Amino acid sequence: MAAPPHRRRRRLLMVAISLLFFDSIANLVDGKGVEENLTSDSFTPINRDLYHSSANLMEEIESLVHRHPRKLTMETFSGASRGYQADVAVVTYCRNRTEVNDISKFRLLLSFGQHGRELITSELALRILSILSEEEFLPNVDRRALNRTLDHLLIKVVPMENLNGRKLVEGGDLCERRNGRGVDLNRNWSVDWGKKEKDYDPTEENPGSAPFSEPESQIMRKLAMTFEPHVWINVHSGMEALFMPYDHKNTTPDGLFTIRMKSILKVLNQRHFHDRCMVGSGGGSVGYLAHGTATDYMYEIAKVPMAFTFEIYGDGSASAKDCFRMFNPTDLATFNKVLNDWSAAFFSIFMLGPQRVSKIKGKTESDQDKWVSMDEYLEGYLIARRSRYNKKTEVLELGFQEIRTYYRLFMLSFVLLMFMFCTRISRTKFHRPTVSSTPV
Repeated sequence: MAAPPHRRRRRLLMVAISLLFFDSIANLVDGKGVEENLTSDSFTPINRDLYHSSANLMEEIESLVHRHPRKLTMETFSGASRGYQADVAVVTYCRNRTEVNDISKFRLLLSFGQHGRELITSELALRILSILSEEEFLPNVDRRALNRTLDHLLIKVVPMENLNGRKLVEGGDLCERRNGRGVDLNRNWSVDWGKKEKDYDPTEENPGSAPFSEPESQIMRKLAMTFEPHVWINVHSGMEALFMPYDHKNTTPDGLFTIRMKSILKVLNQRHFHDRCMVGSGGGSVGYLAHGTATDYMYEIAKVPMAFTFEIYGDGSASAKDCFRMFNPTDLATFNKVLNDWSAAFFSIFMLGPQRVSKIKGKTESDQDKWVSMDEYLEGYLIARRSRYNKKTEVLELGFQEIRTYYRLFMLSFVLLMFMFCTRISRTKFHRPTVSSTPV
């Protein structure tokens, strides 16, 4: 006898549930996690209500600069390499613009947005600039005392170092961290460049064809050489951490500045983050070594007294493929908390940095002891850039490119001539005819 319709429907439902259950068990047995079964619809999209687009964020910053011309200036530096073009905007803060070239001021260089997918870092740059211009304020801070400190500072802010990579993220590639042609800008610097760990992933850590092969890295190097900062901070997301050198080895540097850097990080961690941040060297704390990083170059080659990498947010519960959620807060409360906590931490750095450096200033390496290569010397002050007058120095740069070429040819010719000269002397010595000592 046939079963009633409602029983048949119930049986079909039970069979369907059973099939789904056993299919899930089979996937787990086969090692297929939930992440592999996620579709693109499962990924968290960019929250446009919280985050500016790259174009809108830079427009906001440009408007901020125009509203506060006595405190802020902005330049856009351009570079190109093998058909690839990149622009890097730099905002300079000085409470009195007439003192912007005062070399006695304490100098800080801050870089945000080096990896395209880390949108929250550029939002922090905008918040810091807004506080510096006094359009926003930190709670429980004596503004007069802060202004007395800021009077002695010169701060350069790079709000979005990797603009081309950021555009790829906005176009839908939410996991992209590299620049517009697939190079990780934080692996493109010269300290221990090109070394690859066993778990090396070219989609994440491609170091480029050579150190400074990328225009963005070239621009940042030239900026560091000309500005000579006392403090460098490279801002990232993915976890909560306060890092100092080194990234390429599991150790920290020796010396007084290391002690000062550790003391500053300890104060920041206690004061602003209730000791929840990881603190130490990048290579010794994060669980893997990173080669060719900006922070190691700034400390080791550029001789910046205090060099840091800050990781300002990370969601460890996010899927490895859900990159926006992993690297950026997705709700308003967390978004605001990250910006408030970390902007306060930066202003603590502004106050603590000069104190720590001044205590050991007499024991640091003098400017005369800083040696750079011929290429770095020639390139240091030459950069194709658009100023507020939209003038370029392309012709001058082309001229110096020729000078570099002739210099290299001269050195090559000199080495070859010396080799030929030494070879001729050697042959003359060993083929000299023997003269008989017996009189004829």
